[in-house]
Amino acid sequence: MIDWQAIETVLFDMDGTLLDLHYDNYFWLEHLPKFYAKHKGWTETKTKNWLMAQFKTKYHSLDFYCIDHWEALLGVDIIALKKEINHMIDFLPYAQDLLKQLTALPVKTAIVTNAHRRTLAIKDQVIQITDYVDEDFCSHDFQLPKEDPEFWSALARTYSFNPATTVLVDDNERVLASAASFGIQQLVMPLKPDSMRPLQKMRQPDEFIGIHCLSELLHNKAVRISKPGLISRRKYNERKKKSGKCKN
Repeated sequence: MIDWQAIETVLFDMDGTLLDLHYDNYFWLEHLPKFYAKHKGWTETKTKNWLMAQFKTKYHSLDFYCIDHWEALLGVDIIALKKEINHMIDFLPYAQDLLKQLTALPVKTAIVTNAHRRTLAIKDQVIQITDYVDEDFCSHDFQLPKEDPEFWSALARTYSFNPATTVLVDDNERVLASAASFGIQQLVMPLKPDSMRPLQKMRQPDEFIGIHCLSELLHNKAVRISKPGLISRRKYNERKKKSGKCKN
């Protein structure tokens, strides 16, 4: 799948790529609504419907990922609520193995996340995720979400990397499309960002490589290709549908 000898930089999303998105989904869809229903004196159903309406207005914008925005809108301490369930923060299967293996290769590694710096700090305190990479960047550092193609230009002005020799691993297909428009050529999409939910479907299987599990990127298991056309992304993705599920 990836010719690691040709790679100089590996960029990782955080939530749903290295870390189990179950923590975040549970927080925003269950934990926060239960608290806010009591806070407002609403039913949980009314609260969930109202919150979903607020979320939808901000999809793919910087505010959608901004803790400051939601604290101002809701009038609650989001960080304190997140810490109530920080025992749920965990790596996805094989994430640590992959990160450790990359330290043996002559590549730069970085976390590039839409998560707010305050959210990153909570997760770093629990599992020290930034210790596994060389650098970490949040979209708030640039005041642009990763879905915006301008984000990658802003990142490149701060962090030097060659798009032609860079791998981006991200569970958000819009982010991958944005990165592709900047010129990043090796684009990988984890299809099971939340360990408690079914595999997500790819809208563009010809454009990105879908993986069931990070173990597929481990150096000794990767299908090595030196030319993008040697094995088409669609054929690879179809092959993965027939393979077994990722095991913890």
